[in-house]
Amino acid sequence: MSFHIRTVFFFILTVGLGLTSQCGFSQNRKFHIDSLFPSNVSDTLNVREFKYEDWIYSPEGEYKLNALHGTQDNLPFYDASQVRNDLGNIGSANHQILYDSNRPFGFHFTSSRNAYWKHLAKRKLLVSDKMFSNVQYSNGVNRENYLRTNFTRGFGALLDLGFSFDRINSEGFYQRQRNTITDLSVYGAFRSKNSRYKASVMFTYMNLMAEENGGIVTDSVFEQNLTSGRSFINTNLTESSNHWKGFDFGLNHRLLLMNQDSAGSQKVFQPAISHSFLATSHSMAYRNVPDTASDYYENVFQDSSTTYDSTNVFTLSNTLRLELLKSDSVKSQALNRLAVGAQYDFHRVAYDSVFSEQIHNVSVLANVDGELFDKINWKASGNLMLYGYNIWDFKVDGQFDYSVGKSHFSAFVNYSLFRPDYITNRYTSNHFRWDNAWLQTQHLKTGLTYEQSKLRFRGSFTYHVLDNLVVFGTGRTPYQSASVNQLMVLRLQEHFRIKWFHIVLDGAIQFKLSGDDIRVPLALGRGVIYYQNDLFKKKLRIQVGVETSYSTAYYANGYNPALSAFHIQNDKQVGNYPFIDVFLNIRVKKLRAFFKVEHVNAGWLGYTYYHVPHYPVNDLAWKFGINWAFLD
Repeated sequence: MSFHIRTVFFFILTVGLGLTSQCGFSQNRKFHIDSLFPSNVSDTLNVREFKYEDWIYSPEGEYKLNALHGTQDNLPFYDASQVRNDLGNIGSANHQILYDSNRPFGFHFTSSRNAYWKHLAKRKLLVSDKMFSNVQYSNGVNRENYLRTNFTRGFGALLDLGFSFDRINSEGFYQRQRNTITDLSVYGAFRSKNSRYKASVMFTYMNLMAEENGGIVTDSVFEQNLTSGRSFINTNLTESSNHWKGFDFGLNHRLLLMNQDSAGSQKVFQPAISHSFLATSHSMAYRNVPDTASDYYENVFQDSSTTYDSTNVFTLSNTLRLELLKSDSVKSQALNRLAVGAQYDFHRVAYDSVFSEQIHNVSVLANVDGELFDKINWKASGNLMLYGYNIWDFKVDGQFDYSVGKSHFSAFVNYSLFRPDYITNRYTSNHFRWDNAWLQTQHLKTGLTYEQSKLRFRGSFTYHVLDNLVVFGTGRTPYQSASVNQLMVLRLQEHFRIKWFHIVLDGAIQFKLSGDDIRVPLALGRGVIYYQNDLFKKKLRIQVGVETSYSTAYYANGYNPALSAFHIQNDKQVGNYPFIDVFLNIRVKKLRAFFKVEHVNAGWLGYTYYHVPHYPVNDLAWKFGINWAFLD
């Protein structure tokens, strides 16, 4: 691969400036940046955050932070996507250019929009001794609004109740870019006086409405800046939209079958039984008025006057585990926990009430963890499907962790054998139809991670091997690759401090050793350089900085609105363009606020800024917002 001088220059510039990430390195589970520079304002709130699935197992959780670092990156999953805006101001469809794949075990209908379409496994609940509430609001150009509220209250030491509410909407810059996302979760966490019984329950509701314009018709109109406003640029689809909505309800609980150790009786292991229940109902509807003249969709199978493709997925799941847990009175040993269990899943998939299929799956599972030589923590898990649609699917994960001084080492290996997403196997709609019989996909993922908290450094190396990978091809229909795709990802993160000036960097190199079915840039980076100081007897913390992101040029996947999915294309390269933002962050006690101007360099180097073919990134735009935590 050859590079232009400008490509190399801007990549060096970006990595030199470095990267800040709100959800990633900067607030790493080992340390977070603000805590290294204490002020009179606490960086840690006395509120613990648990993953929904971990509450009944984890005794500690992670404390919520009042950190100023990363406040300007206000939208959720800003770091996860490594992009700002790809399909409108918000960009609710998935678009990740830093490759990281670890498919969960079991049945999957589709992976589309999973950044915003959060299942219970990705949900979190808050636990606090006092009543806690947090309000976050930001506003931006083109009626962009983001409101998020969290509330939790403890009723004594045994019961916590709370909720989280998110509302995001934006009109966008171009025709038909309006996105409206509503997300609500209500939860409870209970434990008995002696913690023999613990339970968590959660209900979530999601509603995502996205107008789809299919991208701009003629790229040259944008690239030559021929119109007086972006709303005057013609788009491919004028009456197209996606509407996804649904709910999840889950219950996790565990009972220790014997009392804790009593005087004169010491037990090495405590037996326990745990049960998980999950019910979900999700619907996806795509609407469009076919335009045969534009030929945006090659086929119209059912109705040439209107498209209404409705999909409904209903799921019931029950999991039962038997466990042996290390007693509290016994120090860590080679085996601390052993769990074995079975799981039954029922799925019903329906397309437009014309096609419906019922799916039954039965699997067995095991989890084990311990400590070797009083230094090395290890854990492993395995799942095997014994019956049903996903029969012989298999997944095994293993990890070793070792800490010495300020250094932490981690090594992991994951192997999955799975049936590809159901939508790629069988689908019927007004524009797309297929009925495939895939071989199972194999994915081996292994790697090493090193963290040094004193030096504020983190490095990781990950190696992926994927065989029989199913992707959407140039014709926007799925195919199974005949090649083995091998990918190596090297990622380095560092935070430098010179008195009041901070440089945080995050760069990655992605080597494709074989195959061409995974499209990612060779190199990418995001970064920040900022001035930070504490004023008024360290009661006010201020940050003023510049943030940037860059990736080398590559043939990014195109976007198909009818499937909310990305597909391979070989016609247009994107990337090789730096995005520069400036920001101001302040914190006074529990109040944090920011003002940010995004893409201040719009037009300086021409109009070639895309993250997805035919979807230009937003022009210069401003945002401001506040985040206020209350702990009474």
